[in-house]
Amino acid sequence: MEQTSNLKLPYIAPSQAQKHVTHNEAIRALDALVQLSVIGRSLKEPPASAKEGERYIVSSGAIGAWNGKDGQIAAWQDGAWAFFQPVDGWHAWIAAENCLAVFSQGRWADIKTGTNPVELVGINTRADDTNRLSVKSAASLFDHAGEGHQLKINKAGDQKLASILFQSGYEGRAEIGTIWNRDFSIKVSADNKQWREVMIADGKTGMVQFPGGVVHSHTGRKLSGLIFLSGSGNAVLEPVAATAACASVSGDLLSLKTKVASTLFASTMRGTGMVRLWNISKSPAQPAWVKWDTGADQLQVSNPDHIRQWVAGDNLQTADPANQTIAVDISPLMYSQLGNVFVQDGVVLNGGTAGGMTLACSIASPVSSSNLICFKGDERGRYNLIGVYG
Repeated sequence: MEQTSNLKLPYIAPSQAQKHVTHNEAIRALDALVQLSVIGRSLKEPPASAKEGERYIVSSGAIGAWNGKDGQIAAWQDGAWAFFQPVDGWHAWIAAENCLAVFSQGRWADIKTGTNPVELVGINTRADDTNRLSVKSAASLFDHAGEGHQLKINKAGDQKLASILFQSGYEGRAEIGTIWNRDFSIKVSADNKQWREVMIADGKTGMVQFPGGVVHSHTGRKLSGLIFLSGSGNAVLEPVAATAACASVSGDLLSLKTKVASTLFASTMRGTGMVRLWNISKSPAQPAWVKWDTGADQLQVSNPDHIRQWVAGDNLQTADPANQTIAVDISPLMYSQLGNVFVQDGVVLNGGTAGGMTLACSIASPVSSSNLICFKGDERGRYNLIGVYG
């Protein structure tokens, strides 16, 4: 063999004259190729001047002294250009571009040393063609750089998929996003096969639908929805634990010995609700439903049969003697504002400075098709009735 296999360095032959010439030629080749760093790779012909040892990668379509040397290493040595043919795997630093290149399949290509872009990234697990970014970790943090952070999930068009899928054992259990349309929705599944829509927010109107319905948190019963009442300032409930003595009974009217009618039934509740009144002089105590206060000392009941056995001197009170609760029936309000009386599962009340609250309604009213609203016997307050869970 006359030269090495890879760098093609010349061997010194036995009994060769001027061995130093062959040796120096090999040294020059090593000086050009070892720790290879070139000035650039865009020139098609030699620069106007060159310094000893400067190297270039000859660009394609070379002319002049570099004609026919495309892709080769051109090194200025001893006043002349020396050319070296690279083989696959050679690396070269391109000083003009501040990058590293590798020779592969007859051409020089950049070596991507960063992560912008890379085809796959796996952190503590292996990424694949579907999950090009895969992370196996107890948690992931997307922190802010500045004042906030925004996570973006983009899709090609409205009829495509952009979602977050929650899995258990690599089976889908819940999915949120814009799923095959422009509306935002939430879906759930117990078996990764049958999916049910929980919520749909219309992208045009912003209105929200709950296809599966809503279950009341207090009752566990399915609701058709929350119905907000118009003019809720006129729908006022004022439950008060109060007592009075009966003066006389006439048809559906109760006259009281003292002018306390508005204490037992507030005038603001006219047309809104009925309050249950108990005659505790009877055994067992007998109830009647007050629907109107006709004057300072009179109350009107919903059914005169309820008070037919009542007489002057009977003691009356609003609190249930058995459980000390005050019961209110809002069927008059339902009929006037909603046009129908139905079994409601709860109501939403606004108590002003006392705050708002939601009350479950689970006891059927004995005088209408609604459920009763039950307040504690020591309840004090004035509540605007905002909405009804239907």
